[in-house]
Amino acid sequence: MKPVTLTMQAFGSYLKRTELDFRLLGDNPIFLITGATGGGKTTILDAMCFALYCKATGGRRSWDSMRCAAAPQGAETMVDFVFQLSGETYRFTRAQSQYKARGTGVLKTKETHACYRMENGEWSLLLAGAESRVREKAEEILGLTCEQFSQVIVLPQGDFLKLLLSSSREKAQMFQTLFATGRWEQAVHNLKEMAARLGKEAGELEAAKRSILEREGVETLPLLEEREAVLREELAKAKAAQLAASVALQKQNGALRAAEALAEQFTALERQRIQAYALEQQREDQEKKRQKLALARRAAGVYPYFTAYRSAQKDLLTKRQAYTDAKQQLAKAEAEQNAAQKQLPLAERYRVGLSELAKEEERLQGFRENACKRQELREKQKELAQRFVLLEKQRKEAQERLKTADRQVADGNAYIENALQQSALLPKLLEDVQGLIKEDAAASLATQLQQGIPCPVCGSVQHPRPAQRSTRLQEAQNALQQAQKAASLLESAQKRLQERRAQREQAQGDLSRCNEKIAFLRSEQQTQASLEQELSDKLGEWRELSAIERRVTEVRNLAKKNADLARQIEEHANISKRAAAAAEAVLESAERAYREAKEAEAVAAKQLQQALADSGLGRDDDYAAMMLSPEQLEALERALQAYDAAVESVRQQVKRLNQELEGKDRPDVDAERTKQSQAQEAAEQAAQAVGKLEQTALAAKDSLERLQKLEEKGKKLEEKYGRTSRLSALLSGKNLRKVPLHQFVLGVMLDDILSSANQFFATLSSGRYSLSRVTAITSGNALGGLDLEVFDAYMGGARAVETLSGGELFLASLSLAFGLSDVVQSYSGGVHLDSLFIDEGFGSLDQETLDTAMKALGQLQQMGRTVGIISHVSELKSRIASQIVVGKDREGGSTVVFRSV
Repeated sequence: MKPVTLTMQAFGSYLKRTELDFRLLGDNPIFLITGATGGGKTTILDAMCFALYCKATGGRRSWDSMRCAAAPQGAETMVDFVFQLSGETYRFTRAQSQYKARGTGVLKTKETHACYRMENGEWSLLLAGAESRVREKAEEILGLTCEQFSQVIVLPQGDFLKLLLSSSREKAQMFQTLFATGRWEQAVHNLKEMAARLGKEAGELEAAKRSILEREGVETLPLLEEREAVLREELAKAKAAQLAASVALQKQNGALRAAEALAEQFTALERQRIQAYALEQQREDQEKKRQKLALARRAAGVYPYFTAYRSAQKDLLTKRQAYTDAKQQLAKAEAEQNAAQKQLPLAERYRVGLSELAKEEERLQGFRENACKRQELREKQKELAQRFVLLEKQRKEAQERLKTADRQVADGNAYIENALQQSALLPKLLEDVQGLIKEDAAASLATQLQQGIPCPVCGSVQHPRPAQRSTRLQEAQNALQQAQKAASLLESAQKRLQERRAQREQAQGDLSRCNEKIAFLRSEQQTQASLEQELSDKLGEWRELSAIERRVTEVRNLAKKNADLARQIEEHANISKRAAAAAEAVLESAERAYREAKEAEAVAAKQLQQALADSGLGRDDDYAAMMLSPEQLEALERALQAYDAAVESVRQQVKRLNQELEGKDRPDVDAERTKQSQAQEAAEQAAQAVGKLEQTALAAKDSLERLQKLEEKGKKLEEKYGRTSRLSALLSGKNLRKVPLHQFVLGVMLDDILSSANQFFATLSSGRYSLSRVTAITSGNALGGLDLEVFDAYMGGARAVETLSGGELFLASLSLAFGLSDVVQSYSGGVHLDSLFIDEGFGSLDQETLDTAMKALGQLQQMGRTVGIISHVSELKSRIASQIVVGKDREGGSTVVFRSV
């Protein structure tokens, strides 16, 4: 990964928008990030990490701690990081802003997170939205978490020196997060829990076996087997006895059912005889129903003709009355028509008067037009009078402003003349003051003395009697100050004088314009008065507009009234004529309907007479009372049919039962029930005995099977528990070398780190030193496996890391950092982070060690890496040409400047 650009705003100490273009440093550069302590050097690395993971380096700081404290409330906190990786260019942006909610004014926070990839010269959005999703995308692209990225790209030397000298337990804590080895420790923890769980299961299994034996009342498994066999034999005998009792019960049940069936036949014969008697008692009522049914059927043949005849009679009466009403309505309509025709001459007279009223309205409209013009002239005259008053007021104001401006211009001329005179005296006054100061030098020096500060002449810090200025000097200085003040105010006074002259010209112009407008208004008033008099002569007696409008209204209302009356008379005549014609048509229709109704009534009477002759009924019979509805007819027929069927059924049942019971006696059912009850009780007792023995035998069998299974399971569980507990102890560090599993895995990873680190350490130490892991067995309870030692080729043996000098320790920790960076990248899928930042660590190096370190960094550069060094060491400023200088602006925010030495 190579950084391209980094943009920050309101982030850390960078208040204003700040952009770093790393392309200005060239390809694969070694560059220095320098500046005062606390100026914002490390913040540059924090911004890169924050853009990728929304956390600063090490994952320790988030939005709240990274926002610039001096940023105003509305300023947006923002980081934008562009970098290249594996031939692709990516861009990650993070931003946070605050705003007030509409209505409530509550302060709310808005965040935006997005990442892009350069495609065909333009940014293509990869992902946007939740902070965690963009962070996961960065982990996918780089193959590193925030903590791993911080360890790989930023190398704080103090941390790696601590790693170099730490114990095995401390190294394990450092590597656990970086290499995610917590899963191995979790595996050991899971194994411990498994052993504890198996031990608990074994105890529970033993308790379950004891509970089964106690419940069955035996002490061992063989005794339980004997008891289960005895219970099986007793159960077989009880089942044989139960079978015999069941056979006896079935036989007695058959005898009881036969007795109950015979008794039921005798009872049924008695019920049928009672039913036959009840049906015989209903015979007379049923005959009446048969007669009613026959009469209703005869009436049904006459009733339709009867109802038709009655309907024809009603219709005849209705049509006769309608015919009488139609004749009366025709007579009334003809009378109204005659009366309306007599009113038509009056409507004609109203029509003739309308033309005279129209002529009068036209004449009045002419008077109205002239009256409106006269009123408009009067309104204009009022407006001219008001304008005249306003202009008089404006003229007076302009006259006053002109007087004031004349006076101010005169005063200004006098003031400037005086100032010019005083300014002309400045050279002489200055010369006088300088001469007097030379004469009074001690007093001049005394004016600069301060208590506690040494005197420039005698060196004393006490000044009990300083020299005083002379009166002539004081007066000359006062005069000089007045002249200087007048000279300083001269330019502003001249500007004010120009403004006052402009104000006087403005006032003169305003006064002249007011006079011209007043003269014009007077001429306009005279013209308006002449026009008004001319219109008054034309109007004569109709001078008032209101009187004209009242007369116009009266003429219009009268014309409308006459027109309405004429229209009403004519409309009434037309309506009455149409009404008479309609009444005549109605009469004709009513007469025709009356004739048809008389004919229909005669036909219905003839049809009724024929129906009565066919049915044998009389004309005066109550056919309505005889009639039944179809539903009633059907119900009556069904009732008679049901009665006949019931009589026949009872007769057949009595006959059948008499035949079946011939020669038989009624049985004693109660005696048979007593015998059946005794057999039932004996069968139930036998069943209860079998059930009790079955339950006991089944429980014993179940307990035996469960105990046998528990015995088998217990053996397997004991074997599994032994294996698990031994393996748990072994992987927990209770072994010969006292190395837990996760620490063993870390040891393998540390070997990879040392293999890579020694390539750098050998170069930095000219082939003398290499780091190795201590594999000897540790004493006591201390965990081992991660302790380091250094092999010294000059001495031909290994020695403790602590015996290295300060410079050698720095080279060793730097090599360890380089090795860790390479290994973490290889463990992360081979992602190559081609940039490396070393944060401080050069301040304690001597000249020779510093040369060696710079040589190693040069080798890294030749390998295609960009190397950035964060340091304030002055020696590095002269060695590294490309520099990013961090400073401060006037507001206290950080700034960056690219510099090439």
